[in-house]
Amino acid sequence: MAEIDIREFIFGMPSRFSPKHAEGLSATIQFLIEGDGGGSFVLSIEDGTCVAEERMEEAPSLQLKMSRKTYIDLAMGQLKGPQAFFTRKLRFRGDTKLLMKMHTMFPALKKEDIAQG
Repeated sequence: MAEIDIREFIFGMPSRFSPKHAEGLSATIQFLIEGDGGGSFVLSIEDGTCVAEERMEEAPSLQLKMSRKTYIDLAMGQLKGPQAFFTRKLRFRGDTKLLMKMHTMFPALKKEDIAQG
């Protein structure tokens, strides 16, 4: 498989966003992806919409910090959030309830999704 671009994954999140699982939610989620090909990204969720940007948020609702590999494994469903947290591959700060909703708001990608993109 070719090198996966984290920006494509992050900027693809709004297309996978499930508004029915975010009803009434107003939040910002900061992703701090460490290492080569990483970066700082923000998802803004408001009124059933989701927008991705490459930037830092001063006071995000939730901050997630992980390696590029951990992010890809989570996005592909090869690693579950609790497992990533308890093995210290994922560090977070902020709204725990929002963290727990991530897998329902953003379903995992399938290998076919990557092949098409």
